[in-house]
Amino acid sequence: MTKINWDSLYNDLPTHIAQALRTARMKPEQIITKEDGELMAIEGIKEEDVNTIRAIYSNENIEGVHKATAEATMETVEVEGTPVAASTRKALAPRKRSDKYTRMTKSVKKDELYSVESAVKALTALAKSTKLKTVELTLNTRETGLRGEIKLPHSTGKEVKIAIFGDKVITEINDGKINFDILLATPADMPKLARFAKILGPKGLMPNPKSGTVTDNPEKRMAELAAGGTLPYKTEAKFPIVHLALGPITQKSEDLVDNINDAIKSIGVSKIKNAYLSCTHTPSVKLAISNI
Repeated sequence: MTKINWDSLYNDLPTHIAQALRTARMKPEQIITKEDGELMAIEGIKEEDVNTIRAIYSNENIEGVHKATAEATMETVEVEGTPVAASTRKALAPRKRSDKYTRMTKSVKKDELYSVESAVKALTALAKSTKLKTVELTLNTRETGLRGEIKLPHSTGKEVKIAIFGDKVITEINDGKINFDILLATPADMPKLARFAKILGPKGLMPNPKSGTVTDNPEKRMAELAAGGTLPYKTEAKFPIVHLALGPITQKSEDLVDNINDAIKSIGVSKIKNAYLSCTHTPSVKLAISNI
C-alpha cells in the first residue's frame, strides 16, 4: 500500500497553509480538482490563501504537482525499469477489451475522418448490440480551463434532477441523500454551502458562478435547465479534455447531428485539436470538424 509522507509535502507554502492541507490529507493532484470554495472549506484556509496555493499547485504546473506527490510517496515500484509511485501501477496496466468490443472495432475505420452524419450512422449500427446507448462526444482541446454552456437545438433526452438550495436540501445532505444532478444556489447561500463542499465537490455538484449554478434567480435558471436543451461543459481538471453526453442513440439521427454540430461550434473549432464520437461500450470514431 502506498503511503504519503505528509510532513514532506507543501514545504513550498506558508506554514499555516501547509499544515491545513496536511491535516485535511489533501494530495496535490486533488487540489487541482477542487473549486475555490472547496479549498476555503478546509479549516485554516482563507480566501487570500487560495491564490497562494493556485500559484504553485495548478494545471499550468502539472509536472511539478506530480513530482511533489512522487517525492512524498513512501513506496514505489518499477515499470519497465522506471521507478513510479505504486498507486500509478494500476493505471499503467493495459486495459483488456471484451471479444464483442474487439469484433466491433473491425467495422470502424481507425484512420478515417468521419463526417458527423456518417459517424452517427456507424454508431447506430454498432449500438444495436449494446444495452446502454448514450452518445458521447469527446473533445481534445488545445488548453485546459475551458468552460461554458451550450444551447442545443434539440433536447438530449436526458432527465436531469435539479434542486434549489434550502432547508430541505440541507436535511437531505445531512442524511447522506443526494437527490439531484444539479444544485442551484444564490450568492447569499454560498457561506452556508461551504461546510458541504467536501461532500458536493468530489461529485461535481458544488454550485459555481462559472457554471451558472450560482444565480440571483434560481427558479428561472431551473426552468432553463429543465427544458433539456442547455448543456454545461468544462475541461477535466488535469487534462484538456471535454466529455459530453448528448442523449441516446435512439433519438432521431438528424437531431443528434444538429446537437453534435452545435456543441462543436459553441466550444469553437479553433479550440479543438480533435473530436471523437462513441456510444456506450462501442469503439469511437474520429470526426472531421474542419468544415463544421
